[in-house]
Amino acid sequence: MSEPIVCPVCGQDGTDAQKNGRRDTTIFNCPTCGEYEISNPALRDMKHIASEDKVKVSSYLRERHLRGEPTILLLGEVQPGTSFEVPVITIGEIIREKFPSSVSERLNRIMQNIHRKSTYPGEKIRFMTGRDWPVFFAENDQAMIFLAKTLQDKGWISCSPAMGVIDVTLTEMGWNRIAELERGGARTESKQVFVAMSFDASLNSAWEHGFSKACYAAGYKPLRVDLKEHNEKICDVIVAEIRNSRFVVADFTGHRGGVYYEAGFAKGLGLEVIWTCQDIDIDKTHFDTRQYSHIVWKDEADLFEKLRRRIEATIPT
Repeated sequence: MSEPIVCPVCGQDGTDAQKNGRRDTTIFNCPTCGEYEISNPALRDMKHIASEDKVKVSSYLRERHLRGEPTILLLGEVQPGTSFEVPVITIGEIIREKFPSSVSERLNRIMQNIHRKSTYPGEKIRFMTGRDWPVFFAENDQAMIFLAKTLQDKGWISCSPAMGVIDVTLTEMGWNRIAELERGGARTESKQVFVAMSFDASLNSAWEHGFSKACYAAGYKPLRVDLKEHNEKICDVIVAEIRNSRFVVADFTGHRGGVYYEAGFAKGLGLEVIWTCQDIDIDKTHFDTRQYSHIVWKDEADLFEKLRRRIEATIPT
C-alpha cells in the first residue's frame, strides 16, 4: 500500500501530486492550501523552513485559491535570465511581505476570506480546526479560535466552536463591514499602475517595450507622470496619482532620487511596490531598499517577461 502524499507546505495528507517534467517541478493539490506548483530546490528548502513561516506560505496559497487566482509556481530563488510562462513567486517573498503585519489586518482579511466562501446571507460556513488555519491566518487551533471569537466580539460573525469544527455565519454588521472594506478598498479596483523611473531618453525603449507592455499584458494601465498632461505642481500630481493607483512599479536604474521618495510614499500608503533595476546598476541601490526582492533585468524583453510574471503573481485580481 502506497504512503499517503503529504503537502510539503502545511503537512496535510490527502494531497494529490503530479510531476511536471518539463519544468522539473511538482504540482500539489492540497485540501488546505489549494493547488500550487513548486520547484525541486524550493521543495528541498521547505524541509528547513520554520513552522510559523510555513503557516505564512499556506495562508498565502489559500487566499489565492479563495480569490480564484491561477496556480502559482513557488521558487527558492529566481535565477537571472530564467523565464516562466506561469506566475511565480519566491518563498522568501511570501514570508517577508505577504502575511498580515497586524492582528487588525488579519481580522479584515479573514472577513474577506469568509465572504468569499459565503453564497448568501445567513449561510452557515463550516471550518475545520487543524485544517483551515490558513483561512484565518492562524498559527494553530488556539489562534484560529481566538481570531474567530474576536470577530464575534466585534459583532461581525456568529460562531460555534465545537470538537474539530467552527461554524461561522456573517452577521448584518459583518456584511456591513465587508461593504466598508470594499468602499475603503476602492483603490483595489483601480487599473492604474504608477511607474516611478528615470526619464532619461536611454530608458524610453525599456518604458515602451518593458514596463508599459508588461503592465498592459497583466491587465493594468501604466502611468509615467512626465507623459501626463496637467496644469498642477508636479509633486501634487505625483502624490495624487500614486493615491489613485492599484500598485507602484519603482525602477532604480539611474538611481533617480524621486524614485526612492515615490516608492516610500507608496509603501506608507500600504500600496504594493514592485522593485526593479537594470543589472548594470543593481549594485548601486541604496541599503534601505536592498532587502526588497528586485526584478533585475538585462533588456526590454527580459524586463517584460519578469515584470509581467511578478504582477500576475503578487497583485491580487
